Amino acid sequence: MKNQYLLIVTISIAAVAVGCNKSNTTMDDSNATNTATSMADSTKTGVSNAWESTKNVATNAWAKTVEVTTNTWQDIKQSLQSSANYTYDKKDAFVADAQADLAVLDQKISALSNKISSGSDSVKADGQAKLQDLETQRSALDKNLDAVKASTETGWNDTKTTFVNAYNATKSSLKQAWQWVNDKTNT
Repeated sequence: MKNQYLLIVTISIAAVAVGCNKSNTTMDDSNATNTATSMADSTKTGVSNAWESTKNVATNAWAKTVEVTTNTWQDIKQSLQSSANYTYDKKDAFVADAQADLAVLDQKISALSNKISSGSDSVKADGQAKLQDLETQRSALDKNLDAVKASTETGWNDTKTTFVNAYNATKSSLKQAWQWVNDKTNT
């Protein structure tokens, strides 16, 4: 953006300098008018190109943000959705998948924290409260996973369901926090 303003100012200064050049006294009024018109058209084209470039950069940045946000959840979307497939005899597989999903969740929370810390003072202040809520939910997930690990066959479905529900709630809170920070930082 700074470069575009610099370009516009430079072109304008050049136009004024050429228009004010007193050394060429043989130029008649029609030549002067044609030169001024040509320079004005050139300046107008430069400004239009600068605006178009700015618009394209902003549009591409927004499209990339939407794409990244959408793709961010693709790797986590499928996980644990079909928890009914995890019977007690597949408890170890469920725990392994849950741990992998929690690792991804931790990465997303860390990335969110980094994005919030690079925001404005108001984003930082409001974002810290959102991060604290996420950390509390994430800590509860560890306790729920410990309960899953210690679960017996009779309590398996209850502990598994409790974990999945808490996981989905945390994931939903994280998505909302990402949407909030994207809204705050892209406006």
